[in-house]
Amino acid sequence: MNKEQKTWLAVLGGGGVLGVGLAWLIYSQLGSIADGRAEVEQLRNKVAAARKLIEGTNSLEREVIVQREMSEVMGTILPDNEDMNNWVRTIQDFSDTSAVRIRGLKKKNQAASRTKKDQTAFDEVTYAFTLESDAFELLDFLDLVETHKRFMAVPMFKIAAARRESVEQTGLAAHKVNLDIQTFVYEPKGEAEAVQIEGYERKRDLMVGEINRRRQDLVLSEFTYRGDRGRRDPFVDPRVPVEAGSALSVPEQMEIVQGLVDEMTRVREIWDSVKVSQNVIEEMMARRDLEDALARLEENVRRIESEGSISYLPSNRRLQIEVVDALAALRQSINKIEGTLGPSVEKLREVLEAMNRHFDRQEYDLALDAFRVVADQLDYVEADPLRKPFVEHLRKKALVARIVREFEEIDIDVGGVAIAEGGPSVAMINGTKVAVGDMLPGSLFVNGIRPDEIEFIYRGVVLARRF
Repeated sequence: MNKEQKTWLAVLGGGGVLGVGLAWLIYSQLGSIADGRAEVEQLRNKVAAARKLIEGTNSLEREVIVQREMSEVMGTILPDNEDMNNWVRTIQDFSDTSAVRIRGLKKKNQAASRTKKDQTAFDEVTYAFTLESDAFELLDFLDLVETHKRFMAVPMFKIAAARRESVEQTGLAAHKVNLDIQTFVYEPKGEAEAVQIEGYERKRDLMVGEINRRRQDLVLSEFTYRGDRGRRDPFVDPRVPVEAGSALSVPEQMEIVQGLVDEMTRVREIWDSVKVSQNVIEEMMARRDLEDALARLEENVRRIESEGSISYLPSNRRLQIEVVDALAALRQSINKIEGTLGPSVEKLREVLEAMNRHFDRQEYDLALDAFRVVADQLDYVEADPLRKPFVEHLRKKALVARIVREFEEIDIDVGGVAIAEGGPSVAMINGTKVAVGDMLPGSLFVNGIRPDEIEFIYRGVVLARRF
């Protein structure tokens, strides 16, 4: 091999080595570029994640502030475990207020249907209640549940209507009601340590609008239940008649009758205390209370019956059975024990006071009804010096009441009056011109003529007729 060949061989060998080196260098640089690109992409992802975290942190921070401010409101809406006893007592208070009778209650077991994944800060609590009520008492009860500050729901209820025969016999529409009342207990589980938020008060003040909006979402929109508004109990057989004409709603009528039933119960208790009195003084005091309670109850019953305000059939039947009939039976029992001794001084005084109250209200028919309570017994006691003055007053009151009733039935047509200063006044009555001192048919004596009324004397009683 000559020198020139060696030279070319060396040149070619060096070029090959140089090519390989350049190829390796290019390959190495390409790898570095790919790694650099991957690192750049990684950094970009980290930057994007960081930006997202920053944005999410602000949103999360705002939500945490709102939730912290709402925790007090949540505490008033949802009871905790310690407050559940008070919650049950609240339901019992609802039953007393609405007159619903709770016949049974049982807590339902909710834990069996929940898994660990379901465990949250809100635990469902449901009680099954068995009630007895009419439709309007039930609506009152549900209205109290709905409008209470605590969150409560009625997810289920069933009603078995009272039988028509039972309503007619007892005066009560006692429907059987089964219902569930559901609430949630607020008990945070595994609560992490509260993270301090920088500038909390300032950030909270900036979010007052959102906080108040969230609070408003939790405030109940209340609806005032106004009773039946003239409706019948829809669960009572519609063939049971319901009289119309009363200005009172069914709940108002029920409340009035319940008050009279309570008075009747009180009267019975006093009568029982009279029968077991240990001495004369104790018996006298008990009898005084008895006559006072009886007189007032009888007065209230007379007024209710005269007004005809109890038209709701169940309430009307209850009034008749538990008050009117019971009152008559009690009077009969008292008369059997007292025999023919006649009414006591206390009883006469109470009847006289009842008549006076009726006179003040111009209820002369009711005053006569009150007098009839003792009218048949007055002959037995008019010779008694202590009771004779009451007998005389009672008879005089009854006479005046009868005279007033007779006077009210007399047809008096006043055609006009002429009032003359310094001279006699005249009036046109039933087509006849009369002056003070004249006598009209029917024993009517003209006692006075005024611009808006004529005063008469009728059977010794001064009475006026306005026109």
